[in-house]
Amino acid sequence: GVVNVIHGQKDAVNFICDYPAIRAISFVGSDQAGKHIYERGSKNGKRVQSNMGAKNHGVIMPDANKDSTINQLVGAAFGAAGQRCMALSTAVFVGSAKEWLPELMEKAKALKINAGHVPGTDIG
Repeated sequence: GVVNVIHGQKDAVNFICDYPAIRAISFVGSDQAGKHIYERGSKNGKRVQSNMGAKNHGVIMPDANKDSTINQLVGAAFGAAGQRCMALSTAVFVGSAKEWLPELMEKAKALKINAGHVPGTDIG
């Protein structure tokens, strides 16, 4: 078997769903796209896995290692431009851990946004 990662719009999606030689589809993304892919792919006899609309949470405890936790939060929230399926979209700061928010915000603001091929780019 072969695994391909394909990025595209509706034409690419419909091609994948309709092309007879493709026997299985695994999708991670929005509810709307996931439902379309599941319905169209299934109607064409494909095995379809559709993971839709995930929201991942982090619970930040005050006894965690502050520097490591802040660095991990920045990576989890903004790595891959926040587009990976496990991107952290919600962080709950418990007790005194909420005092870390200004430092977290500074690290997030310091991320360099540019085209991904430009050296020194953090998000792009």
